[in-house]
Amino acid sequence: MDFDSNTKIVVNTQIKPNKPILVVGLPGIGSVGKLVAEHLKNEFGGKKFATVYSSHFPHRVIMLKNGNVRLVNNRFYIIKNSNKGESDIVVLTGDDQAVTTEGQYDVNMKIVKFFKEELKGRFIYTIGGYSSSEAVQGVPRVFGNVTSKKVIEEFKGTDVIFGKTKGMIWGSAGLIIAFAKMNNIDGICLMGETAFADLDAAAAKSVLLTVSKKLGLQINTKNFDIIIEKTAKALKTFEQQLSIGTQPTGSEYQKSDQSPTYIR
Repeated sequence: MDFDSNTKIVVNTQIKPNKPILVVGLPGIGSVGKLVAEHLKNEFGGKKFATVYSSHFPHRVIMLKNGNVRLVNNRFYIIKNSNKGESDIVVLTGDDQAVTTEGQYDVNMKIVKFFKEELKGRFIYTIGGYSSSEAVQGVPRVFGNVTSKKVIEEFKGTDVIFGKTKGMIWGSAGLIIAFAKMNNIDGICLMGETAFADLDAAAAKSVLLTVSKKLGLQINTKNFDIIIEKTAKALKTFEQQLSIGTQPTGSEYQKSDQSPTYIR
């Protein structure tokens, strides 16, 4: 494989999706998008059909259990809708995002072009985390930014909050929606409210429930509940160690007053 064009989408299996809807969940703040995409793919038996390779991805390889290696990449999965005539779901997830501005434009533009021209796609969801730089009270809220007022109307009656976010959306979650708008594809960026820098299953669960209701999917969130419980225990341990003046060890989550108010 050569990288003369920097980014390549290699189709591993030819498919003919029916009115596909794309759900994009890549690594970012709180791992919200990644958690949602992986859960959809695993629960509904998504089948990989295409792989995104790019020299804009980080210069590292993944070590495999069998002792082999593979390039960092993003992957497309197809979830066929069992209801005749209803939209199939395409899930895009992967190991990383492009690490430069040029790379972000190149990779995300090609993803949108592939979805529109090759898959004849009709709607795009991107998923991320929205950091408010403060502790989240209760169930994390879900915020949304869209390609048009028409999409806001389509989400009336859901728990998605519009017009309350500020700042910028960095990375694929924002650029894919912007390129979708340029290509006359409707789309929405859904952001789970999070105060964590690494992993926030509660925020991911809120977004997953919103997406599943909109797509008519029956979702089992047991795995998320387990992660949420473990996270709560880790936070409690962290707070206890702070109260007695000791430094936390291991992988306890840390909150910071400097948390950025953007998503990736």
